[in-house]
Amino acid sequence: MKKIIVCSLAALLFYATSFGQKGSNYIGAGADVAIPTGDFGSIFKPGIGMYVKALLGVGKSGQVTFTSGYSGFKAVGDFPVKTGIVPLLFGYRANFNGFFIEPQLGYSINNAKLEGFDGEAPETTQGGSVMWAAGAGYVFNNKIEVGARYESASNNGTTIGLFGLRLGYNFSLTSAKGK
Repeated sequence: MKKIIVCSLAALLFYATSFGQKGSNYIGAGADVAIPTGDFGSIFKPGIGMYVKALLGVGKSGQVTFTSGYSGFKAVGDFPVKTGIVPLLFGYRANFNGFFIEPQLGYSINNAKLEGFDGEAPETTQGGSVMWAAGAGYVFNNKIEVGARYESASNNGTTIGLFGLRLGYNFSLTSAKGK
């Protein structure tokens, strides 16, 4: 919990200093298809999720980003377990005529739910881990975003890796007069 508070305060300070720059500001939202990789991929099927993202302009071609959301996964076979990932990622998006690259770093809140056997109550566990991601994509008309990314979260020798495909929409925070 202390890590989350410290990361949140650092991010707030980082964002507060970025508002002094001119650039394009957006709020994005959309859906993900997440394909687990490595050991995580041998245990869980591809999942789906939703995300929300703040994009704060810091110059003509860059944006500071904050991304969060939720992706859910079911175990392969008949094993009655589900897991979910909530990323809290800060990054920088470099824009190149519609194309972008976006490295990110942050924290991941992970949960797992084991359905009860023979009438037993379900068991839920929760934890967290350091997370990084690297993404690239294209934004059509500064609104419709299509992207791909790889993200990885590690804690105590356990790694959760996934390849994600994303489709979203970016809402401008700039008034028509300001353009």
